[in-house]
Amino acid sequence: MSTIKKQGIRNTIITYLGVVIGFVSLLFIQPNLLKPEELGLTKIFIAAASLIATILPLGVSSVTTKFFPYFRNEEKRHHGYFGFMLLFPLIGTVVCALLIYVFKDLIISEYINQSYLFTQYFDLLLPFAIIISLNITLNAYCSSLLKTTIISLFEGIVSRILFIVIIVCYYFHWIDLSQLMYLFVCIYLFQVIAMVIYIYSIDKPSFKINTTVLKSVGVNKLFTFGLLLTLTNFSSIGLKHLDSIMIGKYMSLDYVGIFTLAAFIGLVIEIPLSSLEKITHTKIAQAWANKDTESIKKIYYQSVKYLMLIGGILLVGIISNITDLLSLLPTPYHQGTTVALIACVGAFLNVSTGVNTSLLFSSEKYIYGTYLLFLLLIMAVTLNIILIPIYGIVGAAMATVISSVIYNGIKYFIILKHFKMQPYDLSTIKILLVIALSFAVALFVPSFSSPIVSMIIKSAIITVVYAISVYVLNIIPEYHKYIKWKK
Repeated sequence: MSTIKKQGIRNTIITYLGVVIGFVSLLFIQPNLLKPEELGLTKIFIAAASLIATILPLGVSSVTTKFFPYFRNEEKRHHGYFGFMLLFPLIGTVVCALLIYVFKDLIISEYINQSYLFTQYFDLLLPFAIIISLNITLNAYCSSLLKTTIISLFEGIVSRILFIVIIVCYYFHWIDLSQLMYLFVCIYLFQVIAMVIYIYSIDKPSFKINTTVLKSVGVNKLFTFGLLLTLTNFSSIGLKHLDSIMIGKYMSLDYVGIFTLAAFIGLVIEIPLSSLEKITHTKIAQAWANKDTESIKKIYYQSVKYLMLIGGILLVGIISNITDLLSLLPTPYHQGTTVALIACVGAFLNVSTGVNTSLLFSSEKYIYGTYLLFLLLIMAVTLNIILIPIYGIVGAAMATVISSVIYNGIKYFIILKHFKMQPYDLSTIKILLVIALSFAVALFVPSFSSPIVSMIIKSAIITVVYAISVYVLNIIPEYHKYIKWKK
């Protein structure tokens, strides 16, 4: 347990440090060192490769998480599970390669007019996807060995710093655009090589599969489970990258870059939800196994309240400062103001539903979540096709928010119907009042000639008003014993 706690602390530190690096990189370094078209190229490229990489390993990461315990045996080198695991991306690579090159001309024809630069690097897409899928596969193996710190280190910090380095090299003309793209792929390849070396240093993986153990677990069961989770993962990752891919079809890569940066601002609001889900998912799954619905209910209800509180102050802070924030960036990115506002509202609505995804997907009704994600992906594609030609990048933001609202709404009713849990109460109304009051106060704060000074003063006032309002309305009564007004 002490080892798990230590890794948890390390992972938390690394995760938040990675978030800071990513925030500075995407909001300040990339837009100032890359043209919008070049930034858009890197984003649509990784979006397309990530989508392919979700299908390519055939759900082996989920298979490893669920079934590796049946193979675990250090003395017998885990019965050759490492070799069996690599069969998934190998089969997936063959299938995806056939599909990609059969439809290559069709795909290029859809993007060549608006995103010509993207089509120039199309042949690099499959190798990049293979590398990403190998990262996913190796990361799952390390996680099953309870060695997760190195994963967080590579993904959260090392890869982001290396990307900044090659951007700087490109800005000073030490490398050209083609070299930038190949080095971008090499960052992920370096991660694969480093993971392989790390695995061999902590474990003795074997390629010799113990067919007896494999048959006892059930080959068909493993592949069936993997394919089912592939559908789930594809839908989930597809929703994350769909907007960038669709914008690249209808608009130039400049707008992909502008949209990605603006939408990222909204994602800041969702960081607390992502962090909380990492902690609560295991607890909720264990509670379901123990039939401890009261603990699940408590986690669900508290997650809604606290995430609304945290998301609320982030929402008010970002919306109040968005104009000043974007004014620090090159002029083309100022077009992303409306996208950022819509993204922020969508992110707040998402966090306001708490850890409903963990609750649903770890329950016996998880199949509803799988079907729901797939239907949501279809709906998101449809909305993007309709809205982007009419409203441009704002339409893409609208499509994402509408899809998210419907998705969370259906999850809410599924949980209410099957588990009789409804997390909203009087405190919800109080939080919304605090948000409205803080935003109203922020509107009357004057702007200064310096955007940075304006943001600091507004943020300070918003924080004070927000904290006092939460205290006066007794929204978190359990903490009142620590903070008391002095008479």
